[in-house]
Amino acid sequence: MIVSVARELGAGGSTLGEALAGAIGATLLDERWFLDQLTARYAFTSEFVSRKLERPPNFGESFITALARSSVMAPGVSSLTMPDEQIIEAVRALVCEQAQRGHVVVIGHGVTMLGWRPAGVRLVAIMLQAGREWRIDQLARRRSIGRGEAERQIASTDKARVRYQQHYFNANLYDSKLYDLVLNSEALGLENVVALATAAIRGLIGEPVPGPT
Repeated sequence: MIVSVARELGAGGSTLGEALAGAIGATLLDERWFLDQLTARYAFTSEFVSRKLERPPNFGESFITALARSSVMAPGVSSLTMPDEQIIEAVRALVCEQAQRGHVVVIGHGVTMLGWRPAGVRLVAIMLQAGREWRIDQLARRRSIGRGEAERQIASTDKARVRYQQHYFNANLYDSKLYDLVLNSEALGLENVVALATAAIRGLIGEPVPGPT
């Protein structure tokens, strides 16, 4: 099984992903893992991958891509795969490869998994959300940064992830129909979020779910 965790920055996605992986004995595929794999196995530099992961192209990059596509069009040529799209394809290929060996939990690339249903492997998509002010407080505490810097990082990341999903997949990141499970870590508390998600995934893979103690 592939468990895909899409998350808002500061909502506790790393905590949830790590807990799920531990609970079901899955391989955790986080941003560091993808960075290492993409730089080691594909013709991407670490700087390029770091800049592109979950980030939409800016106007100039979009213009260059469109120009490149139009300049190579010829009879028999229907499309051109650009580096950004190659990263998306590489991420999915890496996930499928790992999923052939056992359960995987994907964190940090949840938006890349949305709407993607690989043949022969079940994929469960989770979205983790929380209120903006709560996320700012959590991020400031976890990263030991000022509240103003945490607010700036959240604003920038939220905007980038929404644009990324819209640009590459023509979909709204916050469309609940894209997910199998949507949880609010502020309203429920991270402990309850982990318990609910773990129980759901264990039930789907046929593992016993512990009862109340």
